[in-house]
Amino acid sequence: MSALAFDSITEKPFLITLFLVVLGFFTFPVHGDVFELRDGKKIEGNIVREIGDLVSIRKLDGSIVTIDRSEIASVKKSATPLDEYRSKADSVKDDDLQGHIDLAKWCTDKGLNTQASLHWKIVIRISPDNFDGRKALGYVWIGGDWYLAGSPEALARQKELDSTPAEQAPRIPDELPLPEWDRPGTGVTPDLPPISGDAKVVILQADEKTGRKKVESSGLKFQLNRMGGNVRFTEGDLKKAEHILKVKMRVYFVRQQDFYGAPIANIFQGEAQIDLLERKPDGKMKKLHSAKVKMPFSASTNRSKEVALRYTYYKTLEAVASRVSRWSWLKRNGAKPLKAPEE
Repeated sequence: MSALAFDSITEKPFLITLFLVVLGFFTFPVHGDVFELRDGKKIEGNIVREIGDLVSIRKLDGSIVTIDRSEIASVKKSATPLDEYRSKADSVKDDDLQGHIDLAKWCTDKGLNTQASLHWKIVIRISPDNFDGRKALGYVWIGGDWYLAGSPEALARQKELDSTPAEQAPRIPDELPLPEWDRPGTGVTPDLPPISGDAKVVILQADEKTGRKKVESSGLKFQLNRMGGNVRFTEGDLKKAEHILKVKMRVYFVRQQDFYGAPIANIFQGEAQIDLLERKPDGKMKKLHSAKVKMPFSASTNRSKEVALRYTYYKTLEAVASRVSRWSWLKRNGAKPLKAPEE
């Protein structure tokens, strides 16, 4: 399963109750009651069977001892980690990221693996790229997304990356040409084609990452508005939007390219999934256009990965804007086709 289709966790109280019910039937407590015998000995464990006057107790080491009920002088109830867990879980709020991380680790230490998994799932619901949570749940990072290790999706994704021909990846220039909208110190966004006052507004829903980091300075809105016409791309309320452009973009390191065992280049790639949606009279969204963009690039091993990722991101943005500008809905609204990076 991909990082973009994050685990959908239902309300915490329901899940915790469900897990506790299941555990009540299938999990042996780590601690047990203390049975004080008349001869002064003590047995710590839990009753697993009673037949007549015979009582069978499962001790903490897993062995079972059977004694006559008359030998038991008293029984002291002992709190189990499950009892302590209930108390701790009740004190953690649904959106308390660190609280769930701490509780997940505590559960692991106490052998409560089912509960630990529950809280790690809540962790990645709150923070989808939390490394500890993803690792605990068995995810691996492959080509810009999280996948369950060993899953068919993970194997297919890795195979796809491994089969990417390195020789098709053009070289990143020695000097990083920053786009005008991202040049430090300018403080001015370059001019864009004029847009009429009655322009159709398209709300952007962007999910952009370089490596595992969210893009700090997105150029998506600028690149899209370069096409002009009677359309304006901007941020806004998705619930009221008549048109929405969803863009999921990932730029990532693919692999190191070797030549007879010597590293000669790093391979980077940019990908994007683009969907243009229109709201119908009944309020439902209809997909007008959809496309995928894939932009491979390479770089010298002497170059910073951060710089190479950033440059690949710039080029992927240009490819996204170019593809969108060629859609029929945009053309009907006066958009001009934009040049693709490879043209």
